[in-house]
Amino acid sequence: MKNTAKPHKLLAAGALLALLTACSTTAPLVTPQDFAGQSQVLPAANRSRLTGLLVDESFNLGPYRVTGIEGKSGSSASSTTVNGVKTENKRSGFNYRVVGGPTGQTELLGRCESRSQGVSKSAHGADQEQARSLFSCVCRGSNQPEAMLSIAGDQSRQGHSSSTSLSLSISIDGQAYRVGRYGEQGRLIPADEPFYGYRVDGPKGAVAALGLSFPGTVWLHERLPSAQQEPMVCALAGLMLHRGPQ
Repeated sequence: MKNTAKPHKLLAAGALLALLTACSTTAPLVTPQDFAGQSQVLPAANRSRLTGLLVDESFNLGPYRVTGIEGKSGSSASSTTVNGVKTENKRSGFNYRVVGGPTGQTELLGRCESRSQGVSKSAHGADQEQARSLFSCVCRGSNQPEAMLSIAGDQSRQGHSSSTSLSLSISIDGQAYRVGRYGEQGRLIPADEPFYGYRVDGPKGAVAALGLSFPGTVWLHERLPSAQQEPMVCALAGLMLHRGPQ
């Protein structure tokens, strides 16, 4: 999924992933197509609109509690220049827990990391820049399938020509699901259009979705295997924490 544009300046690597995940539009809640009457709805509640070092970002998500959030204020960065080629690396991460659930016994541990690299150089009078970013979350719990969320982005510019690509996926117990964005009609849309949330699809259709309208909503489709429901909740909670309140 690629789009071509002509920006005045390529974004630094640390900002690339923020751009690729933060292009949603503020609007009323939109239910994604194929979910109405076929899914369990988990609305978020008791969520602060603030984010940062001194803010408790815990919130409820249906019968679950997303809490124990640590490390969001920490990050590391380095920069080197060799033979006119400048490389910048950034890294950050955070931990969280998803507890409670219908039985009150659920406890899943999530760990998310964000890594980015930007490379810039000038060759034959033309600036060349490349930025790569990866955001990933891993959720684990006793007797629970492991879930992994991955968002990878690449952006390059040479002179006045640029391109951006974005790949999103969730894997649970070895089953890979593709992740796309949906628009105001609840349908999947191209990556460069304003969007209202994320939709997760498997080989037979939709399995889950995340609505971004504050405070946020998760849908679990009836075709998602019951053993994968809580790991899916954990993965989507990591994405909600990464994006912050919308």
